[in-house]
Amino acid sequence: MNKDNSSMQMDPKLALRLLAEGAVLAVAGVPEGTEFGIDLCAYTIGPDFRGVKMIPPGVHYVWCASRGPYGDAAPRVGFVHFFHANEIVVREWDNDLEELRPRRIAEPELERERIRKNLAQLERVLAPYDYRYVAQWKDLTGSVTESCVERCRPTEGIIRTNIELQSCPDAERPRGGAGASSTGRRNAAVRFLVDESELLPNLKPVEGTAPRFSNVPPRVPQNALPADVSRHAIDCIAAVDEMLASFDSADGLIEELQLAYAFFLVGYSVESLAHWRKLLGLLAHSETAVSRHKLTYMKYSEVLAHQLPHLPEELMVPGPHNSVYKDVRELLVNLHSGGLSVSAERLTKRLEKKLGWYFEGLLDENPEDQPVIIELDTES
Repeated sequence: MNKDNSSMQMDPKLALRLLAEGAVLAVAGVPEGTEFGIDLCAYTIGPDFRGVKMIPPGVHYVWCASRGPYGDAAPRVGFVHFFHANEIVVREWDNDLEELRPRRIAEPELERERIRKNLAQLERVLAPYDYRYVAQWKDLTGSVTESCVERCRPTEGIIRTNIELQSCPDAERPRGGAGASSTGRRNAAVRFLVDESELLPNLKPVEGTAPRFSNVPPRVPQNALPADVSRHAIDCIAAVDEMLASFDSADGLIEELQLAYAFFLVGYSVESLAHWRKLLGLLAHSETAVSRHKLTYMKYSEVLAHQLPHLPEELMVPGPHNSVYKDVRELLVNLHSGGLSVSAERLTKRLEKKLGWYFEGLLDENPEDQPVIIELDTES
């Protein structure tokens, strides 16, 4: 995230074209000193701020964070919108919830038309969209469509850092397989090793507050036969196929991956980061899926190349305790084995340059995968 107060230099002809074609976000009633951001840029609202002009068409994330009397900032609260050329979006400040909400007036369309007719007079109170970061934002969200935005954003429209959860009834708390058969307990143990979230209570979000992402199937199916559990854990092609089949096209998965990461990167949405991690943990662990869905994995490797350099600092240190690093390493191995060595090399070089991640011995056989040799006592 960039908080850049330096002035933006732009060619006057380009500025006029962007002013004519770009969208406008008008805001009303936001207190002075509130932190405000759109996409990768953050600002502090001054006395004359009334919104943003010259917004390029496409998906954009807008957020605010109120400030307390001692300068401490509240968690970010925002919304995502797919802007069209020349569109005017109006939001107002909710003093009780300290967030931007849709304008509550009798004739909102009439207000938008008045703003459109008076844009020339409003220019001085509308900040220009900072085009220094537009290419970077396009790299992160360029595949996201309007239908993806409508499908994934919360029904209430507001995205918060942490969603509000309902309490979990005692009957629904995980019991660690108590009362199950030995086979059921063994299968559960394997699933817990693959996905530790199964050990947590199944807390449900308050209706309408959570992003509506697709369900990520477990790598080991709940009804897997004992003989198939290890096979699914090693290569989760069945789960990847199920995931891809849930979209109208494979591009839908790529769109959701980009949007989830944008929710996290700009809005600090914990739920969105968790979803992005689940998808990485699934897609990284299937050589068969790489061979079967080459185009999807080519696009996925390109998406990761732009996303991973924006990871939180605690996830940037490579090593055996960094689960993201371990999953990316596994993905690179499967890209090579599945016939996408060019994509693997491209991603490897990007991560070496941007994060200092090196993958020595990437194609060496993992000692954990080698057979165990047991010496038998030959004495009679």
